[in-house]
Amino acid sequence: MSGFPILPAEATAAQARQVLEAAGWALVGAGDWSWVLADPGGAWAARLSPFDPGYRMFAEACLAGPANRWLPRVDEVVPLRDDAYAVFMQRLWPAPEAEASAFCAALGIANDTGYAAPVAGPAVDAGDPDLAVVRDRVRALMAEGAARYRLWAGSDIREGNVMVEAGGQLKLVDPIGVAGWKIVQALREGRADLLSDFSRRQLEDFLTIPFFGPGREGEAQRGEIEGWIARLYSEAGSAAG
Repeated sequence: MSGFPILPAEATAAQARQVLEAAGWALVGAGDWSWVLADPGGAWAARLSPFDPGYRMFAEACLAGPANRWLPRVDEVVPLRDDAYAVFMQRLWPAPEAEASAFCAALGIANDTGYAAPVAGPAVDAGDPDLAVVRDRVRALMAEGAARYRLWAGSDIREGNVMVEAGGQLKLVDPIGVAGWKIVQALREGRADLLSDFSRRQLEDFLTIPFFGPGREGEAQRGEIEGWIARLYSEAGSAAG
């Protein structure tokens, strides 16, 4: 779609955020993996991530279509420096918990990241044809991710990953991904075999996601993890020599 600010391909996610803020876009959220900004009119959002291959798979699948009323409208996925990217999409808001829980229950895909099973809420028809399509598409992405990444998390279907558009329609967001905690554990243990899907640059970019930013839970770990990355590649270089 025309009209979005132009983000230079060589920009980092942080630099892209500066471009958007200069154009009047405002920060409306920050998760573990990304920052989300809304346009001045409130109709569009931009999700910026320095590193999040799982969400990129999902966003590109939404962009490729076909459109589905349970999935967000994605208008553009913009590559940035290295593996950073921006996703321009419709603006969404947190969904009422009971409705989000009912959606997760009807979708019927268990969460693989440790969240509790959804509780009862207003009915969502598990046999809804559009929901059946979403179910199949998510399972296909789960299988693709498991085949591509050793440190794949699987499904992250939960209430917090269901949002709602201005008209009230529920939308599934961020249902799959790589496992950040598995990356950290593999770095701690020096498991080059498990980390071979990622380059050193990608692992360093991983440390720039919001989770490791000022005031966040992982900030204190960042320096230690940087040391693990340096050690991993130092040992790999020694082995090669």
